[in-house]
Amino acid sequence: MRFNVIFFVILIVSGYLHGQNHETTVDSLERVLKGLPAPNKDRVDALNDLGYRYWIVNSNKSIANGSEALTLAEKLNYPHGIAMAKRVLGVAYWTLGKPKLALENLTDCQNAYSEIGDLEGAANCLMNSGMVYADIGDLDKALDIYESSIEKFTKLNLKSRIATTFNKIGLVLIQENQLPEAREYLTNALNMHSDDGFFYGMAESHNLLGRLFILENELEQADYHLKKATALGDNVNDVDGFIGNLIQYGKLQRLRGEYEDSENLLLEALEKATQNKLRKYILEAYKELKLLKKEQGQLEVSLSFYDAFIKLRDSIYDTDKSKQIAALEFNNELTNKEKEIELLQESRHSRTLMNVFLSLLLVTLAITALLMLRHQKQREKKETELLRSKEALARTELENAALKQRELRQQLDFKNKELTSYTLNFAQKNELFLQLLESINLLEDTTQSKRTKLLSEIKGTIKQQVNVDRDWEDFRRHFEEVHTDFYSRLKELHPKISANDLKISSLTRLNLSIKETANILGISPESVKTARYRLRKKLGIAPDKELLDYFLDIEKG
Repeated sequence: MRFNVIFFVILIVSGYLHGQNHETTVDSLERVLKGLPAPNKDRVDALNDLGYRYWIVNSNKSIANGSEALTLAEKLNYPHGIAMAKRVLGVAYWTLGKPKLALENLTDCQNAYSEIGDLEGAANCLMNSGMVYADIGDLDKALDIYESSIEKFTKLNLKSRIATTFNKIGLVLIQENQLPEAREYLTNALNMHSDDGFFYGMAESHNLLGRLFILENELEQADYHLKKATALGDNVNDVDGFIGNLIQYGKLQRLRGEYEDSENLLLEALEKATQNKLRKYILEAYKELKLLKKEQGQLEVSLSFYDAFIKLRDSIYDTDKSKQIAALEFNNELTNKEKEIELLQESRHSRTLMNVFLSLLLVTLAITALLMLRHQKQREKKETELLRSKEALARTELENAALKQRELRQQLDFKNKELTSYTLNFAQKNELFLQLLESINLLEDTTQSKRTKLLSEIKGTIKQQVNVDRDWEDFRRHFEEVHTDFYSRLKELHPKISANDLKISSLTRLNLSIKETANILGISPESVKTARYRLRKKLGIAPDKELLDYFLDIEKG
């Protein structure tokens, strides 16, 4: 009891220190900005930096700085400043609950960064747009965007950004009640952020793990992570995260039966959420206070909190619907613009083709007329000979076609055997790696002489292995030779399918089991099940239809 009271005091003091640290940083940036009165690129960068700092503290100031930076950058024709200003505005509008404006700016941000070749900036804006879709409840689209962002961050070797995206995916999976998968993502995110020493990311991971363990009723684990989240939060000024820690720890204390601590924490969270107009936390605080008072037997007080909860929930529901409608309007506008551009391009292409066609037609008609006049007298004489030649040629073509068909059948049989060989090679290679791992584990319990010999054998074995990526490219080439147009038909039907989805699809088309697929890809069988489940959702396959049957239908089509 005493320890928990002390921790409550630490929470309050941490909140104060957050504010002090942030004010120091912002004040220094404000002083730098005052020292840059001239309209130049340095002032644009300073405005964007200040807008970035205000994201999670004062969104209106963030918008003010971002707007000024955008106007100045456009006057100076400063592409990087324009792109960053769009990102500042996009995230700021998201925090204010304006998804349409957020998506408009983040889409412009991606285009601006892409035009100047800044792949990292474009990937960051894409990931931020996933946060907007998650906020309005479009969780499937958010997950698709997060997965696409991870692919881009992986190519750029940006481990910190991958870890941040893992946190976002973990939150979505918690909302979908997929707790084991969420724990895996959040644990990986925590480890990666810990390696980089990124306090904000570590605090976010601990906070989400605390929420997850509360849902799993593992209260000691939840206690550990929530305290770590608060301690790490001392290094950043995340008002949102600080209030979230208060509420989650208040919930934890209620579940433990520490009602006095729980009430103090929840009332403090309610006060701060009200001050900062964070309605989602006000709603959570009302809900927890209602449950707390009910458990204490104070039913009238519990009912008053419940009434407040219902009233605010209805208001938020109306707001969420407005957000979804706004986002839908943006998607429709974006689709219409793309269609207009496509129609314009098609119209230009059609006119060009028509002009070329007319020109060729005139030339063809002229040549045909000359040839007809030249050969008119010779046609009757050669007609019989030509008919005989055609018959002979037709017979020859039929014979050649039959021969070619036999050759193609032989080639197909050979390619199937070769494809099977590649498949077995994948499985054998991964089994070999497992054996190597077992050999490495044996090194700890052997003599120095045997250890040297084992190491030499392991090194020799590894040097003989072929690069996995090259193996996969060879496999893909042979697969496409056997199953012609399989990938192109699948992409035509489902344009958003990813490279990893194509791997799962091709191995499923070969009717490999989950265990065989896991060995080939070097992942766990559970990961294969998850990948197949998401692939089914992405392809829109009915629950009663097998993936293999669907792929066979595509090939028949």
